[in-house]
Amino acid sequence: MVSAARLIIPLTLSLIILASLPSLSISLPDRIGRLNDYGNILTMENQRNLREKITQLEDKKIGLTLLISTRDPYLNPDIFASKIRAKWGIQEGINENFVLFVQGKEGWAVRTFFTPTVLNLFSSEDFKNYQETLKKRASSGDIRSGALYAVKTIYRKAFPPKKKKDQSTEKSGGLSLAHIIGGIVGGVLLITVLVRREAMKRCPQCGSRLNISRVHNEFTDETIKNCPDCGYTETE
Repeated sequence: MVSAARLIIPLTLSLIILASLPSLSISLPDRIGRLNDYGNILTMENQRNLREKITQLEDKKIGLTLLISTRDPYLNPDIFASKIRAKWGIQEGINENFVLFVQGKEGWAVRTFFTPTVLNLFSSEDFKNYQETLKKRASSGDIRSGALYAVKTIYRKAFPPKKKKDQSTEKSGGLSLAHIIGGIVGGVLLITVLVRREAMKRCPQCGSRLNISRVHNEFTDETIKNCPDCGYTETE
């Protein structure tokens, strides 16, 4: 009886300990906010920059939560992502989006959950490239760059930069109009000068071209215009 008791007691304690291990080991991180860097990957400047963009995305009714974790208690990023979403209340119905970078036994992995609001920002080709880039950066362990890329790309899609083409077109159009007006005015002035110069070479009586000669000596300096047809003479 004593021997049996000695065996039963340690066995019972072992079963109790084993039964309590799952509840002790599988503990999920709490949600700090939109940005949850449990891997201490991001710099303070990175965090400030991403928080600003995530906050501005909320103006577009886009909720975006980022989690970086160096621990996957399920050893399966898909299960881990699902459990986190359930615990943190990240659901499509309330337009909440989720990006997870998690380190497992085989290295880093990335998982994303996007609502139609975000998906509609991308073309099918752009979204494919976006996902592939995230996977490459995760598999290479470049998590800081991957996290920045994940958020900033969505931000750029939601807030596309204003095109400068219209401004340049307006400036170009303004310059072209100025050039046209300047050309017209200059042309009119040039024609006026040419017409006046031509008129000065014509006889005011018969319109024939004048013979122009200049007398220059110590006594006089004058220009003589003489019409060979009507005999008109003019001295300047």
